[in-house]
Amino acid sequence: MAGIIFVIILFVLFFLILSLVVRGAIDNSKMSQKMDLLISEIRELRKEGQEDKKHIIDKRV
Repeated sequence: MAGIIFVIILFVLFFLILSLVVRGAIDNSKMSQKMDLLISEIRELRKEGQEDKKHIIDKRV
């Protein structure tokens, strides 16, 4: 019985360490930083596009 509990604890610790390593690798990668920059640029473009639409609607009315 004690052996099974020990194996389960080791299994859980292994997956916790594995998830920390993978998360750290993703956070430190240059690709994720580029994606963050790209997402912020897309948000800015959407805001500008919505402002342009408001001017067009105001001119038509």
